Amino acid sequence: MTDSGDILMVIPARGGSKRLPRKNLLPLAGKPLICWTLEAALDAKLNARLMVTTDDEEIMDIARQYESRGVIAYKRPDELATDTASTIDVLLDAVQAVQAVGHTPETLVLLQPTSPLRKACDILSALRIYRENGCTDTVVTVCEVDHPTAWIGRVCEGSRLEGIDLSGKRSQDYPKEYRLNGAVCVVSVDHLLSHAKVFTDSLIASVMPRERSLDVDVGVDLVICEGLIGANQA
Repeated sequence: MTDSGDILMVIPARGGSKRLPRKNLLPLAGKPLICWTLEAALDAKLNARLMVTTDDEEIMDIARQYESRGVIAYKRPDELATDTASTIDVLLDAVQAVQAVGHTPETLVLLQPTSPLRKACDILSALRIYRENGCTDTVVTVCEVDHPTAWIGRVCEGSRLEGIDLSGKRSQDYPKEYRLNGAVCVVSVDHLLSHAKVFTDSLIASVMPRERSLDVDVGVDLVICEGLIGANQA
């Protein structure tokens, strides 16, 4: 794949997590969760800067283990180390940090460390689609939903289930629907800086398979990831 422009890949990795404490450092198939994202990014072999931005010294130590491969271990400012710090503020800070040392990235690739099953090919596919569409709209990775959203409803007073399509149609009779999976997001740095937003008004989809789209949020997600990794290595 031929690179065009200057790419900054950012992995935002806080040390804290309310639902799954120390999530980004938890072991998955023999290595910390964040390492799966770091290695997928490096396997893409892009002419890019790869930054881990974190508030945590242990995560900094892990990132430093990859410095010989070009990874930037960046300790974010204290004001971005809180539960209320937004992703956009973290990304703006990351861009400004590389600009301060003389680099001018044109494209930002956001890689959440909680998507450990994403592969290098998924990153490359999102970048290819971004370029093919003129590098103007944000590209996001998506996967097909497990079941039609017409089967999703609300449990109301008296345990009454409302909002469900009761037509009796089979799942294959509904049009295919897709959800964001959070694995890869590609946006122009110009849009990020000028609008302080990751998403453009129109989004472009890069489709990933469901089996690589798991987002680690609770403990059972790690167990499922471990099983999928084991199955792929068997």
